[in-house]
Amino acid sequence: MLFFRKLFITATKYRYLTLILVTTIYILINAVVMRMLEPKTFENTFHAVWWILTTMTTVGYGDVYPTTQLGRIWAMVIVYTAGIGLFGVLIGVIVDAVSQYKRMKEEGRMTFRGTNHYVIIGWTAKSKNTINELFLSDSKTEIVLIDELEKTPYEHERFLYIQGSPTDEETLRRAMIEKSKAVLLFAADGIDNPDLADGKTLLVASSIERYDEGTESNIYTIAEILNEKHVGNFKHVKIDEFILSHESVSNLMAKSAQTKGASHLFTQLLSRKDGDGGSDLWEVKVRPEWSTYGMAYDFLKEKGAQLIADRDDLQILKKWNEPIPSDARLFVICDKETYQQL
Repeated sequence: MLFFRKLFITATKYRYLTLILVTTIYILINAVVMRMLEPKTFENTFHAVWWILTTMTTVGYGDVYPTTQLGRIWAMVIVYTAGIGLFGVLIGVIVDAVSQYKRMKEEGRMTFRGTNHYVIIGWTAKSKNTINELFLSDSKTEIVLIDELEKTPYEHERFLYIQGSPTDEETLRRAMIEKSKAVLLFAADGIDNPDLADGKTLLVASSIERYDEGTESNIYTIAEILNEKHVGNFKHVKIDEFILSHESVSNLMAKSAQTKGASHLFTQLLSRKDGDGGSDLWEVKVRPEWSTYGMAYDFLKEKGAQLIADRDDLQILKKWNEPIPSDARLFVICDKETYQQL
């Protein structure tokens, strides 16, 4: 099936190229002929090409036209009759190509050709919110969704839907997951049993690990897990980060109960509203002049940014005089304008 699909796409592509080539040659040959028949009317070959194009497209500005009997006969027989028909066929083929491209994109039959994108596996309410947040975070972000829906569930110029099973190597290849920034696995909707939902996520994670072994790309993978007890089952496959779905909500509820209003702080960091100008979490590069965490803290504070962590370590204040290691990843809280100045 895959062979015939590739054969059809190749044949279609060459059909378009052949028709464009034939049309171009047709225009050039007739431009040369008209230039020879009426050298006084057409100052150069480009002038003749201009007339042929305006004639074939039925625009007909009337700024130039054949004046001799032989030139008019050639124009009626060759340019007016055959030329307009040929150009009509070309326009039809172009319209058909656009329609076919749109149809293939809607049905998820395209292949992603870019790099540094995000791959979302599984269309759920949570994955939809994640897509919206990623688009808000960067105006250049590109996202690829893998699912088995009949048509794309989301419309955006920087969004591509790929239909297929995420356990299929060909589907992963079409999504170019080895060139992505990260792959995000969401627990499947419609599966009430957490064991079954996490089992499906584990199967997809194993497929990505198997695919990654042949690419040497070290694909960064983040997975949503419904049951904390299943974390141990995921440790033998390559998962870089786990998001415990139910636990995150429960912990946030408990924290809000203990410290009233705390949920608003977490919401502001987790949700990025377009144009709100609020603070957000950013990663900053370590500067050579920062020999200790204290120096980095003071520098960033003067710029309007708050240093809060090195990777997942929040104990920055207790490491004030400690040197910053070479593999440090420093995170700050500030607004976007401040971050760009850093």
